[in-house]
Amino acid sequence: MSVMRTLFAVSLVCLGAATASASVGPEVDIATRAKGAKNVVVVTVVDMQSTFDVNEYGDRLIVSHALLQVDETMKGAREQVVTVTVEGGTVGDLTLEVSDMPMMVKGDRAVMFLDASNRGGYVPHGRGLGVLKLDSGNRVAGTSLTLDEIRNIVAQGAGNE
Repeated sequence: MSVMRTLFAVSLVCLGAATASASVGPEVDIATRAKGAKNVVVVTVVDMQSTFDVNEYGDRLIVSHALLQVDETMKGAREQVVTVTVEGGTVGDLTLEVSDMPMMVKGDRAVMFLDASNRGGYVPHGRGLGVLKLDSGNRVAGTSLTLDEIRNIVAQGAGNE
């Protein structure tokens, strides 16, 4: 009898995991991200300042304002420095980690797909999908995708409308 209960419990866990992974939705490819974003840039985080703020839904949360040095512009207006606001960060001893936003720290490099913010500066296009952190080998962290491959995708017209 306990074997049946164990099998039933395992089945429920597997069903729950399959449902959770299906609810995430399909991955948005680089070409689609580039087409939708106003700017596509390679950046280095120069400074991060986290503060409390209220979002458009009235929720009080921590946001971080990243001062970014633009190392390369693949799409959009060429700027030397941009400010990007993302949800999450640390104020005092309180940290907010947002599940769909990567944590950025001073010195990080990334390819960013950006949209203008209605509050000034920029926000990542597609939230966390708009931030591709780069490792020291110019690969998107945790993948085999290279910076050169992203450049090629954007240069093929995906982001140059």
